[in-house]
Amino acid sequence: MPTLRLENGIVRVDVLPEAGGGLLRFDWLGDGDIVPIFRPGAVEAALHDPRMLACYPLVPWSNRIGGGRFTFEGHALDVPLTREGEAYPLHGHGWLMPWRVVSQTEASVELAAVVDSGQPFRYSARLRYTLSGNALHVALSVRNEGAPLPFGLGLHPFFPRMPDVRLQAGATGMWQAAPDHLPTVLQAPPAEADFHQLRPLPVGADINHSFEGWDGQARIVWPDRRLSLSMTADTSRYVLYTPTDFDFFCFEPVDHAINAHNLPGLPQDHGLTILGTGQSMDRRYQFTASRSHA
Repeated sequence: MPTLRLENGIVRVDVLPEAGGGLLRFDWLGDGDIVPIFRPGAVEAALHDPRMLACYPLVPWSNRIGGGRFTFEGHALDVPLTREGEAYPLHGHGWLMPWRVVSQTEASVELAAVVDSGQPFRYSARLRYTLSGNALHVALSVRNEGAPLPFGLGLHPFFPRMPDVRLQAGATGMWQAAPDHLPTVLQAPPAEADFHQLRPLPVGADINHSFEGWDGQARIVWPDRRLSLSMTADTSRYVLYTPTDFDFFCFEPVDHAINAHNLPGLPQDHGLTILGTGQSMDRRYQFTASRSHA
């Protein structure tokens, strides 16, 4: 399926509805150059493996559900694996299925998807990408079509990892993680993962953790490329993934912790939202690019 391009002379995106409703590219065009803001993907690779996209939606949960099950209102609910080769159900269903185009203009496209056999989840989802000036706006929503359950949303963008890239995204806490990446203890971020101030990503150590107490604002700067990106989201959590052996890193604005379905307390305590039958929720994200000398 061909990509859908939105372009306004300052930024552009290529949308690939068939591959998880994701983005294949998000580029800066402001100076007549083409500078990738998200790590660019290729159509065939992304159709085969959505992890090759530049960005994809997370619905109806982010990251892992430990053990492939959780208990809600006294009932133990099994959640099948969403992808072979993974130990636990990962990232929901939205990133693994085709979405259909609902409407499109020169500056915006809206997509929709329906999951009626996502045990135990049944839902419909909407995803809208809009360009405005030098910004990309993303709106993601979900409507519960089944029994009441905890729902969560997020985005999974990939960013180019250059030696000089710097990140600012303050948080009050970081979940320590077991070898299977499930959270164990919430503590203050260690020095190498404290991004209250703009700083480089750690060298020689991977971060793959869930952060809490975020103010919904972040900044990425690539000094050599004279490019900066400001992000906002109506969430108070993010997941940061910085694999040292790859040319990308992921900063994922999400509304709940990893394995929030199984952490002590109620699902709502860890960011999930209980949706009754027919109830909806939405999240909004903004990515604003600019030339920078920082």
